[in-house]
Amino acid sequence: MQALFDYFEQFKVLSETEKQAITATCSIKRVEKQEMVETSGSTSNTIYFLEKGIARIYYYKDGKDITEYFALSGNLVARVQSLFTQKPSPKAIQMLEAGELIAINATQFFQLFDTYPGIERLFRLMLEASYLESVERIESIQFHSAKERYETLLKEMEIIQKVPLKYIASYLGITQVSLSRIRANYLPNDTQIS
Repeated sequence: MQALFDYFEQFKVLSETEKQAITATCSIKRVEKQEMVETSGSTSNTIYFLEKGIARIYYYKDGKDITEYFALSGNLVARVQSLFTQKPSPKAIQMLEAGELIAINATQFFQLFDTYPGIERLFRLMLEASYLESVERIESIQFHSAKERYETLLKEMEIIQKVPLKYIASYLGITQVSLSRIRANYLPNDTQIS
């Protein structure tokens, strides 16, 4: 649980009482490589913190598998729209490598807001950061070339080294062939699984 609270404290320092209240909403889940954490068509009620592993959120469009988001160890992953609307989501969460998750029951977590204003503030600050990240992602797709998007992704070497090319290509909004052409211009240490 310490890794989760270290993550939270990037946004707000929590009291011991607040930490205990959050801990009561959590459970540990061990997952296998390629395991579906949440399937498309289901309604989400869980926020996940990746203690170990890599996950992705994806959906299908015109029969194609499109990766929307990668989550690395030390980060949260959730199907946010389904959490807030309580409607089934066309998106799924899949583990790309075996790992361990802290599953936070969203209903219980949200109920803490009335009792613990500090937890509500924490969530608001995390939501603001997530919103800004989403805006940057949209602007990247709108205003940057595929090469520029790939160069940005190079800062996340764990993704480059461990995630299959087909998922990286779909995340960048390009074909795997186009990604291979872009990658050919980079040094040999830019390697990962295909």
